Amino acid sequence: MVMLKNVSEAKFERILQPIAEHCVAKELQEFVDFESYFTHTICHECVHGIGPHSITLPNGQKSTVRLELQEYHSAMEEAKADIVGLWALRFLISKGLLSESLLKSMYVSFLAGCFRSVRFGLEEAHGKGQALIFNWLYEKGAFFPHSQETISVDFSKTESAVESLSREILTTQAKGDKAAAGSLLQKYGVISEPLKLALQKLEKVQVPVDIAPNFPVAKKILQ
Repeated sequence: MVMLKNVSEAKFERILQPIAEHCVAKELQEFVDFESYFTHTICHECVHGIGPHSITLPNGQKSTVRLELQEYHSAMEEAKADIVGLWALRFLISKGLLSESLLKSMYVSFLAGCFRSVRFGLEEAHGKGQALIFNWLYEKGAFFPHSQETISVDFSKTESAVESLSREILTTQAKGDKAAAGSLLQKYGVISEPLKLALQKLEKVQVPVDIAPNFPVAKKILQ
């Protein structure tokens, strides 16, 4: 796995930080940091390899999650990587493998990241997966509305909300339950009112949706 840290730093500085300034409660903005953002990205990619892939259906037939969930697979898999990646961060902290200084920053940075990914649109797997997660955490009270149309984090509710959604998604994948996956995405994979307000705000202040990396060495080699 290759991850370009300077590209991630550019996304953080040019996109995630401006998003946090406009959409995250002011008193929590100090917790939006690159270390949390990048470490969660690493966990996200690692978690793609964890969880159900080859499964056995209730009738004993061998199958795969991709085959059973069909058109819902990509969004569910991206949501799994994001939410279980967040759970994994907490697990690694509890084992003393990551610093406890990440405890608050990982949730606040993740909140800002929800707004970033949803801007890719609900037709894109990452966007739909993040909408699912944001709306689930919002319903559970882990994310809640704050002053000036910003969103705050209730740290007393984050752990249980993250764990419950991780369990929901992993169980759905393990069972190859397409109906459950469709129901989950239909209910939560939507632009809810708080997401709509955030997107409108970001459109007004013209925060970029993404960056265009430049690869000068590759260009030189190809000349």
